[in-house]
Amino acid sequence: MKRIILGTVLGGLVLCVWSFIAQDEAIAKGTEVNQRKEAVMGRFAIVAYTPKSGKEHQLLVAVRKHVQVLRAEQLVTDKPAYVMRAGNGTIVEVFEWRSTEAIKQAHGNPAVNALWAEFGAACDFTPLTKLAETHQMFAEFDAIQLGGD
Repeated sequence: MKRIILGTVLGGLVLCVWSFIAQDEAIAKGTEVNQRKEAVMGRFAIVAYTPKSGKEHQLLVAVRKHVQVLRAEQLVTDKPAYVMRAGNGTIVEVFEWRSTEAIKQAHGNPAVNALWAEFGAACDFTPLTKLAETHQMFAEFDAIQLGGD
């Protein structure tokens, strides 16, 4: 019994020391520890697209391509995107950027900017608070299966 407890304590100590060494190395390299965690964890985005009159199909085509283009440019993680429809027809998309730096890179990326122009022609970007569902304790939306994600 004493060996198990001692082994656990020593193992925990080694893990703790390793953690401090890793943090010190990150700081020495000029990398904040928070940035390392962010690179591993990513940044989730929740976006609401309200289709312009007669443009819902065009919007769905853009949404279908969205994460594919971002993945091709290595800006988002491999986690699946979720796409849903609000009661008023607004399309809601949830996806994960690789990092804050990836979000910044997207703004200067020609392929991403071309796709964002397609979005601009097909929809208005809507604050989530404008959706009736977000005023409920548990917001519910209709799932949309786009395929090819």
